[in-house]
Amino acid sequence: MNLYACSGFKSVRADSIRDAAEVFALRSARRTFGRSGRVGPLNASFWDYKYRDVEFEAFVGYRSGRNELSGRNVRFTVVHGGDK
Repeated sequence: MNLYACSGFKSVRADSIRDAAEVFALRSARRTFGRSGRVGPLNASFWDYKYRDVEFEAFVGYRSGRNELSGRNVRFTVVHGGDK
């Protein structure tokens, strides 16, 4: 597993940088919306040539109805921090 970091959050160990981004997006949703926080679409928007730093966009929010999510877009960068 690799170590990944994101500004404002504790580092995580994950199999891929995308898995780490899902964790950071969920942490952002829970920080903003509490236990009801959810993550919608998550997309990589920019990366360096070796995928060491990847910028992600995610929609975070809460369920506001059947099949509906209300919230906002967030952007964050996940940095590969090493192997272990």
